Amino acid sequence: MQTKASVLILAACLFLFNFCHSPAAFAARVDVVVDHGVEKKAETQARATINGVFDFFHRTYGIAMQRDIRIKLSCDKFNYKKAIKDWYGASEAQASFLSHSSGLAKGGTLIVDLGGTKGNYLQLFILCHEMVHFYQGQESNDKHGPVRWMSEGVANVIAAHIMETAGGQSSGTWKKYWLERVKSVPNFPRLENLRSPNQMMVPLSYDTASLAVLTLVEWRGYPALFAYFRNLKNTDSENAFYQAFGAKLSDFEKSFRPY
Repeated sequence: MQTKASVLILAACLFLFNFCHSPAAFAARVDVVVDHGVEKKAETQARATINGVFDFFHRTYGIAMQRDIRIKLSCDKFNYKKAIKDWYGASEAQASFLSHSSGLAKGGTLIVDLGGTKGNYLQLFILCHEMVHFYQGQESNDKHGPVRWMSEGVANVIAAHIMETAGGQSSGTWKKYWLERVKSVPNFPRLENLRSPNQMMVPLSYDTASLAVLTLVEWRGYPALFAYFRNLKNTDSENAFYQAFGAKLSDFEKSFRPY
């Protein structure tokens, strides 16, 4: 969705964005492991994106990454699948299934396939998306999973916002893209049916979740998104949602329509 020149400009913006603002955006060890086959330009863009995410969360939410994390940048699907087996202890069958994705975050590890998508812009977006899950887990004491449409929708929306802040494609463009996809089918997924990982595998689940989260942003702004995850430390999803957005989770799920 972006030209090569736009991707290079975006990478430069991310670098300057991070270089000119250097707060203590993380207080833990961050290891980035790069496959030998990853192109230098792709590695530079990925590292700039990683640092840009740290900086964004520090400046926007006052959150520093406190957990040790490892990030694996794979060069192709073969090495991506191998990393899933080696890093996550997945079986051959599990790794084959999971390798259809382009990025996975589990615990304190993140694996991204830098060679499995078309265009560096989407690769950087996926990297941002998966890194948001680190913060969700940290701020909720790893209680962010029960309402999967929230965790995945927030990861998409914040990734789009980070990329826009750094000079990339606008959040409005992403909203239009998600909306067009949802409108292309007669029946879109309902939020109340998108709570589990398996339910999120249905077509257009991520698009619907992203549009729902954008509605919440329109209500309460970006700060409320992580108020929700922080609330999960001490209460259940229903109460955490109500405290953050002033509405019942079940009511919002039943009433939400993307258009």
